[in-house]
Amino acid sequence: MKIGAQFLCEDFPIYLESVKKAESQGYARAWVVDSQMLWEDAYVYMTHALSATASIQLGTAVSNPITRHYTVSAGAAATLARLHPGRMILGLGRGDSAIRTLGYKQLATAKMEQVLGKVRALAAGETVEENGAEIRLRWAHEEVPIMYAATGPRNLRLGGALADIVMIQVGTHPSAVRWAIEHVHAGAQEAGRDPAEVEISLLCGMWVTDDTGEALAKTRWSAACAANHLDDVARRVPDHGMPNELTRLVAGRRDHYDYYDGHLDSSAEHTDYLTDQMIGDFAIAGSADHCLARIRELRELGVGEISSAYLNGAFEQIERVGREIIAPLAADRR
Repeated sequence: MKIGAQFLCEDFPIYLESVKKAESQGYARAWVVDSQMLWEDAYVYMTHALSATASIQLGTAVSNPITRHYTVSAGAAATLARLHPGRMILGLGRGDSAIRTLGYKQLATAKMEQVLGKVRALAAGETVEENGAEIRLRWAHEEVPIMYAATGPRNLRLGGALADIVMIQVGTHPSAVRWAIEHVHAGAQEAGRDPAEVEISLLCGMWVTDDTGEALAKTRWSAACAANHLDDVARRVPDHGMPNELTRLVAGRRDHYDYYDGHLDSSAEHTDYLTDQMIGDFAIAGSADHCLARIRELRELGVGEISSAYLNGAFEQIERVGREIIAPLAADRR
C-alpha cells in the first residue's frame, strides 16, 4: 500500500518544503492540482519539486484536454520523464475546476477515450492521427504512466481499459470503494487486460489525530468535493448503480458549490450541510489505530494507494503519518 500526498500550487516555498518533507517521511507520490484559475502552474511546480527531490514520484491530479491540448500535456510529461526517469506520472481527467471556472463543459467520455490512447502513443514516440494528419513528438521515446481520474461507472471502466492508475473519488466506505473497483476491473477485462495491472489510487482526506473533531474538520472538504462529482453522475447516468453511501450524500448536498471561494476548502460555506457520518464516509480521519484499520481494509479491497490531500505546510501531520501510518504499513510487508 502506497501513501501519496496531494498539494496545491500556491505559496511556492511552503509547497516545495512540503514535498521534500513528504519524501523524507516515505510518501510514494506527490500529486499536484492543475487548475489555472485557482492556483499557479502545476508543471512549473512539478519541475522544481522533481529537481529538489530524489525518489518521490510527481504527477498531475489532474490535467484536462480542454485547457491543455493533449499534445502539450504529452510533450511536457515526456520531457519531465526524460529528465527524471521513472518519476513522472501524467494524470488526466475530463476536467473539473480548470474548466468549470471558465463556464465550459467537461470533455465527453468518448472523446476522452481517444485522448488517453493518443497521449500514451505520443509520449512513446509513436504516430497518431489528428484532424486528418499524422502527428508525432519527433524527439520523444518515453514511458509515461497514465493516471485517469474517475467517479462515474463509464469513466471508471474507461480507466480500467486504458490507464495504468485509476484515481477514484468515491469516498472510503467499503461498499462505495468495492463498487468503483468492480467497474475498473470490468473495464480492464472488456479490454483484454489483467485487472491486476491497473493500480487503484483513492483520493480522500486523511488526518491522523486523537482529536476526532479536529480530524473531521480537516477532512470535510473531501465529502463536499465528491458530492459535486457524484451529483453530476446521478443526473447524467440514470443506471449508475451507485450504492446508498454515495446517493445519500448527493441527496443532502447544497445546490451551490463555490469554486472560486471554496474549492477543496474545509471551511467553505458549501460544506455546512455535512454530517460527521458523511465526512467519515469520505475520509480517513482519527487516531492512528483507526486510520490503519481503515487503510488495511481498503488494501484488502484492492486499493493500492491512499492519495491523501491537501498537505501544503502540514509538516507535523506529514511526520506523524510517516511515523504512525507509513512505517507500520511497511512492516506489514516484512
